[in-house]
Amino acid sequence: MKRLWNYLSISLVYGFLFMGCSKNFNVPASPQASIDQTPLSVSAPGNPLVYLTQWGSAGAQNGQLGGPYGIASDSKGNLYVADRGNCRVQKFDGAGNYIKQWGTYGPGSGNFVTLSGICVDSTDHVYTVDEGLDNVQKFNSDGTFITQWGTPGKGQGAFNGPRGITADPSDNICVVDAVNQNIQKFTNNGTFLTGWSTKGYWDKSTSDPDGIACDPSGNVYTPDFNNYCVYKYSGTGKYLLTIGKPGNGPGQFGTLSCGICVDLNGIVYVADYTNRRIEDFTVNGVYLCQWGNTGSKALGPFDYFTLSPSGKAYVVDNNTIKVFGP
Repeated sequence: MKRLWNYLSISLVYGFLFMGCSKNFNVPASPQASIDQTPLSVSAPGNPLVYLTQWGSAGAQNGQLGGPYGIASDSKGNLYVADRGNCRVQKFDGAGNYIKQWGTYGPGSGNFVTLSGICVDSTDHVYTVDEGLDNVQKFNSDGTFITQWGTPGKGQGAFNGPRGITADPSDNICVVDAVNQNIQKFTNNGTFLTGWSTKGYWDKSTSDPDGIACDPSGNVYTPDFNNYCVYKYSGTGKYLLTIGKPGNGPGQFGTLSCGICVDLNGIVYVADYTNRRIEDFTVNGVYLCQWGNTGSKALGPFDYFTLSPSGKAYVVDNNTIKVFGP
């Protein structure tokens, strides 16, 4: 089970201090801002999405999936799936029609070993992160390789178990690293900008940041797999607030996964893996609604989803893509 493997791998690592960095990677002595205390409001306005359709199947043929680890949408509504088991990226249109693929197993440019995330910037460039190669690769929308960065280890531009990737409103690229327990920000060509630790808010030893998203203001959100919450930071790494707590009620989380997105209206969508649902919050952590956990097409074990410009959500669920919409 991939969750157990991730937990056992991370439990062997006891943290680190970045050496030779001009930026802040130190754990703050205490949170730099108080946790938002706004009560969860079940009656707050929300817009639950409903099941529309699904597509995809398990396999290695064109359009089939082999344990995908990420999905992203471009400005035209095309979808890019990090097909981890098949060591490739596949591109589909919004209706699920296969368009093309790129990549194969290996360490060379444009190839993959253990894909662990994918994102698209505002100019439709595609970025992948690979926890087997400990690198980020950049492609144009047809799969042409452009550049790559990252090396195994600790420090500026180094990774050890990168688990998620996203573009901020300025098309800077943010990468969350589960084993190093940090977030690093780069220009979209790989120049290091800043970085910060994700430890120090609940349990310093068990922080396990698993996914990442940015809101329209450039704030950064990451789910903590072990601590059943989402942390919010400013774009420079200042801790702002914690969203959620353990449980199965409104605004609470079971085991979190890598799935997190923020739409243009500032609604934060969080994948609650254990409770088989997606929960919506304001950027201030106020609970709005939940969806995906009712009906005959309710979500099963899932980790990843993306939002398209049309307002639809595409959720990776057991080698299929389930589509939800208003």
